[in-house]
Amino acid sequence: MVLNRNSTIPVYSQLKAIIHKRIQSGEYVEGGIIPSERELAKDFGISRMTVRQALNQMVSEGTLVRKKGRGTFVAKRKIQQKNISSFSETVRAKGMVPSTKVLYFKKETAGDVSSILNISKDDQIYVIKRLRLANGVPVGLEQVYIPVIFCPDLESHQLEASLYQLINDKYGMKIDYMDNIIEASVTTADERKLLNINVATPVLRITGVSYISGGRKFSYERDIYRADQYSYNARIFLNREP
Repeated sequence: MVLNRNSTIPVYSQLKAIIHKRIQSGEYVEGGIIPSERELAKDFGISRMTVRQALNQMVSEGTLVRKKGRGTFVAKRKIQQKNISSFSETVRAKGMVPSTKVLYFKKETAGDVSSILNISKDDQIYVIKRLRLANGVPVGLEQVYIPVIFCPDLESHQLEASLYQLINDKYGMKIDYMDNIIEASVTTADERKLLNINVATPVLRITGVSYISGGRKFSYERDIYRADQYSYNARIFLNREP
């Protein structure tokens, strides 16, 4: 493709479109380096300043990633959570292989979690902590609290697969909706070790309650996901009340 200098579309925008097409076609592969500013400027007969403007915008948009001293690379695909679907389903939809490592699974008294789930402090809950991976790469840590009354023999099942699917198949319950709070956050040393990240890696903390039929609270979750591997899409509606 060539740049049209007579077009009303700015040259840097045309260059962005060309780079996007090369990414989509596979000419520039995911995680791979792209030509340098100097090379692109020479190839298209434009200034490095124009090239830099195009690349800067693509870095800001998350399409490209700059690595100091190494160059500019095509960003890796993020796992996008758009609705209530299991992590496994979401990862498979991206053509990746999901896996799970159970780090902790135990029955405990509800304690402070009781007020969140509207149960007694003495009621039994399952506490499940899992490491979620995509293509073998750690993506998130999930800690889930479920009242035992909903799944009295949960310990007899394998928890390496989709928890949502297990709850649906074995107990006939389906999550209707979730209330989530999503925040940018820092990580602890233990979290960084499990996720194989450094202190500068951005993460999202997602705290939420899931509901089943009748508006009953089913679970309370405290999750952390790598923001360089995972994104959370939300549709927000305008409140039209007077």
